[in-house]
Order: sequence, then C-alpha cells, then structure tokens
Amino acid sequence: MWVALRFLSDVYFSVQSPLRLVEFDVTPLLHNQGTMNRRVVYVTPVFPSFTGSGLAMRAAAGLKLLSRWATIDLLVIPIYNDRIDAPPADVVNLCQSWKSVPNPDWSNFDPPSSDIIKIVGNEKNIPREWRWCSAEWRRRIKKAIHSFNPDLVFVFKFYLAPYVLPNIGGLPCWLDIDELESSYRARLARVYSLCDKKEQAREMELEAQGYAKLEAQYLGRFNKVFASSKREAEGILSRFKKATVRVLPNSYPKSLPYPQRTATGNARLLFVGSLGYFPNEDAVKYFNREILPLIKQRSRVPVELVVVGGGWKQAVEPAKLKTFYTDVKFVGEVEETTPFYAETDIVVVPLRSSGGTRIKILEAFSHSRAVVSTSIGAEGLELLDGVHLEIADRVEDFTEKVVNLIEDSQRRTELAKKGHELFKNQYLMKNLELQVPHYFAD
Repeated sequence: MWVALRFLSDVYFSVQSPLRLVEFDVTPLLHNQGTMNRRVVYVTPVFPSFTGSGLAMRAAAGLKLLSRWATIDLLVIPIYNDRIDAPPADVVNLCQSWKSVPNPDWSNFDPPSSDIIKIVGNEKNIPREWRWCSAEWRRRIKKAIHSFNPDLVFVFKFYLAPYVLPNIGGLPCWLDIDELESSYRARLARVYSLCDKKEQAREMELEAQGYAKLEAQYLGRFNKVFASSKREAEGILSRFKKATVRVLPNSYPKSLPYPQRTATGNARLLFVGSLGYFPNEDAVKYFNREILPLIKQRSRVPVELVVVGGGWKQAVEPAKLKTFYTDVKFVGEVEETTPFYAETDIVVVPLRSSGGTRIKILEAFSHSRAVVSTSIGAEGLELLDGVHLEIADRVEDFTEKVVNLIEDSQRRTELAKKGHELFKNQYLMKNLELQVPHYFAD
C-alpha cells in the first residue's frame, strides 16, 4: 500500500491531510452561457483549477473551452485521493452542476479483471490507477454519469478509461489524452534509473509496457482523441492509425508582462513547480548538483535560485539545506506566483522527464521572462530555440546559456519579448476560445 501511495505522490502531489470523502455533492448553478442544446459530462481525476498544478490547469482549460460549446456538468473522480471539497468559484461558474465521486474504500483492492490481465499479459504490468477501480466505485460513477442525462462524455486523461467506458452505454465519448501514458512512464523510468532508484524504475518500466498494450486496446473506443501538441498527435497516429486525433493546445489564462528586473548587483533564477512531482524534484536536485555550481563559478555577479512550489520539505533533507543547497531559497506553495516572476531575471526549466502539460514555460512567457529549458521541458510547444527561449540538454550548454543571459540584459529582454508575443498569439486562453468550433465541431 505504501509503495502505491508513494508512486501517486511522485507522479502528481504529496498527500498530507486526513481523508475526507465527498459523496455526490451536487451544486446546481446558473450557467453563465445560458441554455445550450448539447450537454456534456466533463470527467477529470483532479479538481480543475486555473492556478493549480499543470494537471489541474489543463483540466480547467479544457473545461472552459468546452463551456463555450456546450452545457457542462463536472464529474471529479479523485483517483489520487484529492482532499479538496469543491472546485474553485471560477471553475464552478463554468458548469451547470458538479459532483465528486471518491473511492468508497481505499483499503479494498479488487482483483484485476481477467480481460485486463489478458491484455497486459502479467498482473504486475497493470497500472496502479486501474487497480483502484473497484466494482462498487464503478457502480457509483455509473449512477453519477447517468444522473446528468448527458449527450456526450468528455474524459480528461486516459487512465480514467476503466472507470468511465463500461458505464456510458452507447453515449459518444471523447478523450483528452494530453500525452501517451506509456511514453511518460518510460521517460520516468529512465530518470529513476539516473537517480539510482532501481525499484521505482522497474515499476515504471512494467507500467509503461502495460499502458502500451492498454492504449492499443482502449484508444479505439473513444470517438475523438485530443492531444496537447501537433507532435503528440502525430505520435499517436503513428501508433494508432485509426484514431481520430485533434490538437487541443495548452494555454494559460492571464497575460501579465512585467518590465525586466532592475539591476541589483546579483542574478535571480526561478523554478516553479511542486516537488511532490518527481520530475520537478529531480530537476531541482539535478540543477543544484550539476549546473548551479558552474553558473556561480562563471558569473560575474552572485547568483541565487528561488524554488516556488509545495512538497519541498518532503523532497529535501533538512540537514542538507545549508551544505548542499547554498544560494537556493525554497519558498513553498504560494497563492500567487506573479510577485516571484516580477523579481526574477531568468526562469529555468531543467526537466529530464515530464508529463504533457508544460505550463511552466507558458506561465513564464505570460510574465515576459527569459527562459532556459531542456528539450523535454519545452516539448509540445511550438517554440524556436534562440528566438522564444534557449534550449540546452547538456550541463555545459545549460550553464553557458544561463551565464550569457545573466551578462546580457538586452538579450534577456529580447528573448522575453519574443516569448511573450508568441504566448499572446498562440497560448493565451481568450484567443483559444475563439477557435472552439474548430476544436469540437464534427
């Protein structure tokens, strides 16, 4: 049980508060778009939020776009044991109603169904998200879905397939896959290996194999599949040629450009992301261990790294803070990130593995900040290296590009301006809303 919960913590967030179940909590509301002919149930594993994690923000963006096309009922299936009681008000206002259907018994694991074992070939390859799906939980989910009397079911994230597909009868069902789970877990396995976490690496390898087989069997059951980028859509089509795939780009809701930071005789770098998500934890530790010492050695001014995001107290040993994290400031979770961008020279995204949302870079662009990222950190966004941001995958290259930006304020300003312009044109939420018919029309 501990291993399963630790995995969930690594992948999305750390669990810190007592379990509080919310069963069929319904809040009927006045829909802000008036009555629409079509009614869609939007199913998500997390409570959508425009200021939360990348996963929650992608969920919120998808819901908002759909709300411009249909009447939305929100159904949250918190398979990561989310302790939130209700969606934020700005999300609630987009919906006609909402329900949360939590797991009725976290101590109960149903044996995996024989058809799933047959698909994956070995019970160990069955992803943990699928193992939580008990018969009783499915029954409650089915009741919730049909209580909305929907015309369409829209599912955010592929791992909800066993929770939803058996419960919808002949209703059409669309999927926001974001990215292939098999690909994400294969990457995560490689990073665990780099960190000498052999047990976790093997678990991810097995799950990647299992997800690859499940994707082959289940993706065809969705009438439409949405990916976060053209590259991701092409990757899905190369493996599943009969899939109907469209691109639903990532977005960020606000444009808050700030003038470049006034020179203070030092350089401030920023990393934003929860360290309860293992790729973020690895990125900060890798940057601190391999890259930051070289930057400090070569920079003509003092350099500090500010890390904004929860989970750092669980990821970083307190005894090592003063000796191994000199010139690193851990802020923790904050309600508003804008003040930290305003006081930042360069945003760093040294990810060696990641999921499909890539909100970090869009948030940095929205605040008009220069960015240095790995290829994986920037993957899925239509960006040009050297124009909108700097991309570097080797320690030496990452170091050089950060140092060059520290010393060249004009270059920082130019990069920030180009990144912000791209963001406004392609990734600002209000501009994506204008393209809703293109995304969802038959």
